[in-house]
Amino acid sequence: MKHKIGGDEMNFTVHFNNNNIGVTSNLKKKYIFWPKTEDEYRAIKDGFKGYPNVIGAVDGTHIKLKVPANQHDSYIDRHQTYSINLMGICNAETLFTYVFVGYPRSAHDSRVFSNSALVRHIETYGKHIYFPNEEDHLIGDSAFPLRTWLMTPFSRRNNLTRRERHHNWCSSSDRVCIEHTFGILKGRWARLQYINTYSVRKAIEIATVACILHNFCYLNGDEWPAEEVEIRPEEDHVEENDREAFRRGEHKRNDIASGAEEDRRLAAVPPWTLA
Repeated sequence: MKHKIGGDEMNFTVHFNNNNIGVTSNLKKKYIFWPKTEDEYRAIKDGFKGYPNVIGAVDGTHIKLKVPANQHDSYIDRHQTYSINLMGICNAETLFTYVFVGYPRSAHDSRVFSNSALVRHIETYGKHIYFPNEEDHLIGDSAFPLRTWLMTPFSRRNNLTRRERHHNWCSSSDRVCIEHTFGILKGRWARLQYINTYSVRKAIEIATVACILHNFCYLNGDEWPAEEVEIRPEEDHVEENDREAFRRGEHKRNDIASGAEEDRRLAAVPPWTLA
């Protein structure tokens, strides 16, 4: 498959068939990349208008496929179909900065995220390799672990204060970009609605290539309207296995909610978030 934009043909061919799927790690590194310079970090943060110091929104979506042999239960979803997880991080402009594909549907988002190369690198080498500025972080929903580098909402199980509700609204208003990104991805590459293969490996490669092409199109000005996608219900708050990391994240989140780090960039705040 070749993709051509404005006379500029992409310099690689992807064959979506049972014999050959051409995708290389170099290609992924070229088109799906984490910010490197201070200017790049600043540009991403400026794109998020509701929550301070965000360098990406994280969430997951499901890619349906045929039933993998001998792995029926682990890949089944709540609609009794079979799927793999696509975990993505994007900026406010719907550009992927990180993707991790392949865990079965039955895996909780927190488990998928915790086993990604990004988190393993952070745990091994320290968060500074992805978050050189202490105030920077990702935003995710309640299915993800709270860390100093990943802010999640206050639990709705508790009686939330006015500031906590405002915090959650600001976070949610910026997190919607990842749902839009998945909508554009699946709208442009309809193959991702259902991958007609029994091979999990091939499904992973097809989904990864689609993410690469998504970024390629964006970087070449080929815009695509966001398709409506099913918004997955938020999973329960995860059981924290690192209480000290959670405590530090909780302290930072409380500071943000209290206004110590928040600049209140939203010009108009819906009254129901403050009631």
